[in-house]
Amino acid sequence: MARFSDASRAPEGARFTNFDEVYSALYVDFDNIYTRILEADPDAARAFGFSPYRWVRWIENHALRILYGDGVRRRILKRTCYLNPERYREFRNPFIRSAFQVVDCPPLTSRGKTSTDIHLVMDCMDDLSHSTHFDEFIILSGDADFTPLLIRLQEHARRTLVLSVGYSSPAYAAAASWRIREDWFIQQALRDDRAPEGEEESVASHAARFVPQGARAPLAEADEDDDDPCPGNE
Repeated sequence: MARFSDASRAPEGARFTNFDEVYSALYVDFDNIYTRILEADPDAARAFGFSPYRWVRWIENHALRILYGDGVRRRILKRTCYLNPERYREFRNPFIRSAFQVVDCPPLTSRGKTSTDIHLVMDCMDDLSHSTHFDEFIILSGDADFTPLLIRLQEHARRTLVLSVGYSSPAYAAAASWRIREDWFIQQALRDDRAPEGEEESVASHAARFVPQGARAPLAEADEDDDDPCPGNE
């Protein structure tokens, strides 16, 4: 499939009107996203960590028509996951098997601070001059420290998609081209890959290793009629 097509095929008002394919790079701040999903839904967190290929496939199809018009395909050409190997070693191989480059970011201080932020920023800046022109930078993190990075990517006419679980600062949300809603991500990208019956004990014991008792908040059940992707940016 050719990357460029006749502009008349895209709907009026679409920002990129001559693309058949959108080239994307995906960056996952694993510690940030996993721990916050775990607080809301331990089973969804397990799906996020052990079956990344499922939610990557969901992202590949998320909001394409709204952002780019009909007939456009998203290709995630680069996948990078930044992960603390001392705490989340068990999730390393599932990401490698899903074609991610895993960057080990062990704690550098007594408080557990890792180098994820600087690694992610440096990789994004390097990829601005990559021989493949990435049209989209997809960042899975709710860390407001990435706000200047989003602004810089926007200055280079790159579209940015972010997933922030839990609270995200207004500045961080405003700097992104599109914010993937937390509830849609959990319900649509992760909920279909829940542990089968009989594994509840293993899921609970896994969650207890990272979340104090009483710290988990249940996620509200989704309306069964709401099957379409989020129609707009938050």
